[in-house]
Amino acid sequence: MEQKFRAAKPDPRILILQIIVMSILSFSFVNWTAVILLFVAVDVLIWIFFDWRTSGKFLLGYFFVLFLQQLLQNIYIPVLSFLFPMFLMVIIRAMPVYMACSILIRKTPMDELMTALRKLHIPIIVLIPMAVMYRYIPTIRQEIVYVHESLVMRGLHSSVWKILRHPVRSIEYFIIPLLFRSEKITEELSAATLCKGLSLERERTCCTDVRLEKEDFLYLFILFIAVGVLIYVNTKLYLF
Repeated sequence: MEQKFRAAKPDPRILILQIIVMSILSFSFVNWTAVILLFVAVDVLIWIFFDWRTSGKFLLGYFFVLFLQQLLQNIYIPVLSFLFPMFLMVIIRAMPVYMACSILIRKTPMDELMTALRKLHIPIIVLIPMAVMYRYIPTIRQEIVYVHESLVMRGLHSSVWKILRHPVRSIEYFIIPLLFRSEKITEELSAATLCKGLSLERERTCCTDVRLEKEDFLYLFILFIAVGVLIYVNTKLYLF
C-alpha cells in the first residue's frame, strides 16, 4: 500500500477561496468600519499562522497608510492631495489581499498546491508557469535584499538623500544587477520545476495526501461566519 504524508492545513483550495473572498470584499465595501475590520480579521490570521511581530508590522503599516490618506484628504497640498490619496486607497484595499496571499505562500508547499489545483481540473499548461512564479516571487525578494546589501557595501546606496539627489543613477545601480539575476533565477527555476515532474506529457503524482478534512470544513465555516458579520457591518454599522 502506498504511504501518504499528511498535508498542511488549511487545504490550499480553502486558502485560494479565502483570497478570492478577501479580494471581493476589500474592493466592494463602502463602509470604513467594515474595511478596517476586514484588515483586522486578516491580521489576526497572520498572528495565528506566523507570529505577533509580523502581525504588528502589518498593523503599523496599514494604519500609517490610512492616517496619511485621511490627512491628505483633509489638508490640501497641491498635486499631492489629488494623486496620493487614490494611490494610498489602492494600498489600503489591496493589503488584506496581499496578506491572504502571504498565508497561502508561507503555509502551502508547492507540490501540495499543484496537486490541489489539479484536483480542480486546472490545465497543466497553466500550472507549470504558475509553479515557476510561485517559487520566483520569494526568491526575487531575497535577491532584492542581496542587491541592496551589495550596494550599501560599495557606498552606492547609503542614504535616502543620495537616492533623492540622483534618482536615475540609483535606479540604474539597483535594477541592472537585479535584471541579470532575475534571468538566471528564471532559468534555474524552470529547470528545477521540470526535474520535479511537471510535464505536459505525463500526470504528476504527490506523496502527500491532499484532501479536504474536518478541520478544513471547520475553517471554511468560520470564514463564512466572518464574511457574514463583515457584510452586516458594511450595510448596518457606521462607526467611522
